[in-house]
Amino acid sequence: MVTGPGWWWMTAALSDPAPTSMLDRFTVIIDCFAGGAHLLTLDEIAGRTGLPRSSAHRILDQLVRLGWLTHCVRGYGLGVRALPSPATGVSDLTLRTAAAPALHRLLMRTGAVVHLGAVDRGDIVHLDKLGGSAADQVPTAGGARVPAHRGALGIAALAAMSPEDVETTLEQGGSGFRPGPRWWAELHRVRGGVVVRDGDHTAGMMSVAAAVGSGVSVGIVVAATRFTHRHRSLVVEAASGIRKVLGRG
Repeated sequence: MVTGPGWWWMTAALSDPAPTSMLDRFTVIIDCFAGGAHLLTLDEIAGRTGLPRSSAHRILDQLVRLGWLTHCVRGYGLGVRALPSPATGVSDLTLRTAAAPALHRLLMRTGAVVHLGAVDRGDIVHLDKLGGSAADQVPTAGGARVPAHRGALGIAALAAMSPEDVETTLEQGGSGFRPGPRWWAELHRVRGGVVVRDGDHTAGMMSVAAAVGSGVSVGIVVAATRFTHRHRSLVVEAASGIRKVLGRG
């Protein structure tokens, strides 16, 4: 079963018995910073949101733990997940919100496990994973990181970046990977197209991915016995739809 578009792992992590209610609370807290506020105290956030001080404090602690906010002696501020990424130019929050409808459509049309990924310091970060019961067949999770050069989702995202930015992000990674001429030639070949790979995650599963923009990609993982050319087209269509929402298409 797919829960609220693209937010399943966050609502679960926030451990509230009513995910929709928790999502509303999360949203109103993040909205406190939309007017350019850099730091806000607990009392200011409680006042702006109308939440009880104790509830606001509990949610803030969890948002800090998850990286959506930071905390110092002067108050709370936006965390790395809510700020623009150097690689993608937009925040994880913006990406996930823009992509949610397209990810849901892709899931409904393919029945495959769907991922949204963004490059960060040599890794591809799985910002979202949808797939219902089929998701258990693919050993990934929302927020998980893997070296970007090792799978279709990461390669598609890297292929949309400039060679200089690719070199920089790979150097920042902890895998020690240093690309050679053959790897660069393969990256150039898939630039602007679709990446299809066999066995990225599990034997007998095909990975299909396409770039949304620099450092961002969308992809599916589907059983090799079910894979058809139509899966490629649907992934490309999803990537194009997300680009349009972001104003890049």
